[in-house]
Amino acid sequence: MISSKFALVSTKLNKVKKCYLLALISGICILQVFPQDDLRMKGLQAITEEVVKQQLFFLSSDWMQGRATGTEGEYMAGDYIASMLGIYGIKPAGDFAEPVQTGRNSFSGRQRERSFFQKLNLIEYQPGTIQELSFYDKKKGTIIPLTWKTDFDAETGDLPADITASVVFVGYGLAMDSVGYNDFSGMDVRGKIILRLPGYPGSHDTSTTAWKKFHPRDRYGEYMLNRAKNATAKKLGARGIMEVSFTNDFSDNWAANIPFRYQNRFYEGKDDPNEFYRHRMKIPGDTLDPDPPVIMLSRRALNYLLSAAGIDPISVRNQITASLKPASRDISSQSVHLKTTVNSRIVKARNVLGWIEGEDTTRVIVIGAHYDHIGTWNGYIFNGADDNASGTVAIMTLARAFAASGIRPKYSLVFAAWTGEEKGLLGSYYYVAHPFRPIDKTLLYVNFDMISRNSPDDSLRNQCTMSYTKAYKTLEDVASEKVSEARLGLNVAYRPSEKPRGGSDHTPFAEKNVPIIYFMAGWHDEYHIPYDQAEKADIRKTTEIIHLAYLTIWDLAAGKEIRR
Repeated sequence: MISSKFALVSTKLNKVKKCYLLALISGICILQVFPQDDLRMKGLQAITEEVVKQQLFFLSSDWMQGRATGTEGEYMAGDYIASMLGIYGIKPAGDFAEPVQTGRNSFSGRQRERSFFQKLNLIEYQPGTIQELSFYDKKKGTIIPLTWKTDFDAETGDLPADITASVVFVGYGLAMDSVGYNDFSGMDVRGKIILRLPGYPGSHDTSTTAWKKFHPRDRYGEYMLNRAKNATAKKLGARGIMEVSFTNDFSDNWAANIPFRYQNRFYEGKDDPNEFYRHRMKIPGDTLDPDPPVIMLSRRALNYLLSAAGIDPISVRNQITASLKPASRDISSQSVHLKTTVNSRIVKARNVLGWIEGEDTTRVIVIGAHYDHIGTWNGYIFNGADDNASGTVAIMTLARAFAASGIRPKYSLVFAAWTGEEKGLLGSYYYVAHPFRPIDKTLLYVNFDMISRNSPDDSLRNQCTMSYTKAYKTLEDVASEKVSEARLGLNVAYRPSEKPRGGSDHTPFAEKNVPIIYFMAGWHDEYHIPYDQAEKADIRKTTEIIHLAYLTIWDLAAGKEIRR
């Protein structure tokens, strides 16, 4: 018995020696780069694949119910994130907690303390029971009433609409003085409903001069172009927006029957998957400032309006493409009446905020990612492991690393997990309006969104992108230096742009002229479907991206100038 115990102890000692040797060998490259007593190394050693994996698997587990904004699952996720920040020694940076009541009319005399949560109210809304639209031909004196979901649908926002207005055709609805083109020049659209073409001059023909002049760089550029068109219409006082469709009949989306069920490789069920996205949200704001409703017409309703106005959309499209000159005109013979109601309610949600106090407590670097996803639908749980449990894990792991280093950086670090990204970047927009430190004291924002998967063409499983504010070349210089110094196995594509925007939480910061860095790993076809699960994550690659971010932020937080 005794000899067998000695044999067991000996075996265990040999295993320990082997583990130590493997750890020594695996860390030798980094140790050669950073001295063993360097505080950076303490933090770097805290970023391990096991730490990343365990946090990712729990945050994207079924227990979180898909983390839809304001739901029980998202609240559970928020509590988990806050508890991890607390365990790592991060200070709360959210709202001040309410005083503790000690009796019927007495409260604790303790000084108010911050919590990890920044609370916000959101309006959740969807169309109500009244949805009415009609055309009025002034010359003939005839009214053409239309039926909802047969000949029209309308996106009216969170407020009901009751509009009677004449129609103005405004070409593409573009105002781009920088390239000498403005569809609104000489046109008065205030109080009217605009009718416009989709896209931009030349968008139908890549061989044209117009396409080369107006074509956005990527799909985010196209998204932002359409947002800019809507913003221009609102700024000029338009009451509503209607758009010509060359390729689709909107009524294709309004069919009331499915013979058996909806079925494709991403979804299978009897409930209309489009209903999933009809529960929209927005920040209430301090003023009643409705956006112009966007009205979608069936093919026959659109043809009636175009015919009455004497407009051949294809001829007008070709004319503008060839001449690069607007072809806008009043449609004085036609007016439109729209009346809608909205069902809405207030939903409470939370950002999670923590910070490490720097030598300078007034200036901060904000490190953020959204922790919400899109919830459950028709029995499916949309776990959102890549989008964006992976980015949230980066935030928690970086907090762990900086705390483990024991360093007090020159600038303070704010760690933020945003709510409501999937509903329109709501959490990050709320933060920039109510920041922990004034937004002009925010030196940099670092964003993580979808950092755990590989694109189909990434056979080496090492590609990632780092978008950043073009004017701050030092951001790329520092990151590139760290990839080389630390021998990170990443092939980083650096993507500078003047004011980086798109569908993630760096956008509100960029709009406030805060320089940004945005890490993303790769695009995959399981985006926003139930199969975005932790088992498919590339943990090694995720960990490498967090290593790169840590080393880059270290230099910048230590005082390396973020210069133009």
